[in-house]
Amino acid sequence: MPSSPSGGDPVVTSPTAETAEAGPRAVMLELSSLTIEAIDSRIWARHGVPLALSRQEQEVTDDERVARMRASAQRALDHWNAMTLVTIYGGIEDAIESMGSGLYPLILDANPDTRKRMFEQNRLRNRDLRERGVLSIEGAQALTHLTKDLADELLQRPLKAPSKEMPAADRWEDLLKRIKLRPMPGRPIPDDLRQALNEFGAIRNVILHRMGRIDERALGQVVPGPWRTVDELVVIDDDLYRLYIAALIAYQAEVTDRIRNLANLPPQADPAAWRSMVPAGG
Repeated sequence: MPSSPSGGDPVVTSPTAETAEAGPRAVMLELSSLTIEAIDSRIWARHGVPLALSRQEQEVTDDERVARMRASAQRALDHWNAMTLVTIYGGIEDAIESMGSGLYPLILDANPDTRKRMFEQNRLRNRDLRERGVLSIEGAQALTHLTKDLADELLQRPLKAPSKEMPAADRWEDLLKRIKLRPMPGRPIPDDLRQALNEFGAIRNVILHRMGRIDERALGQVVPGPWRTVDELVVIDDDLYRLYIAALIAYQAEVTDRIRNLANLPPQADPAAWRSMVPAGG
């Protein structure tokens, strides 16, 4: 974002037709990059683990040992499923929370020094992204315009983060609706998409905080999983992975489309078709 000639508050330029698309991409840039890296790493593992197993099987003649190696390989693949989902889920959570506290300056402080500091932080972040070659000058300007547009229309008080006791999608939606990113008219979040996101939120918590063993609270929230008893080990097989990855990708697309809507751009994804949004490579 360019500075004013007098060295005061940065000058915010309105996006042109050529730069309108750059704003939403810039807002979601880091989350998109993280998602691609996580999915690519899983694809690498799905090729690498079977190859390693095949080489080891050629060197072993003991049937019981071969069976143990195959079971170990399957556990490794299930682990990659879980970690890919956990990583992308965390990226979505960080992105949405940053929209409510860092990326968009929500506190319209009467002190001009405070507001100037917020815009300066945004300018330095954009400059870093430009220098790394991942954000164009036009993209940075469009991102700044979106930031100011939101800041100018929000209430003059800080937003408190939603309660961590709320399920995942409910918590995210509670924050997004307070920063002008509620669902677009006629495009509600499908109930089964919301349910899948909330379920994985519960599963993610037990993976990270209970050594992967399901607790009573999570057991009461999950529907499709095979788990039936408390302390049962959570295993994310390929079918569950496809369900949850489609839900996470669809929600990313929905948030992007809401940001596009702020820039008067048409949506690119249909949340009703979320189950089809499994990335290439399964």
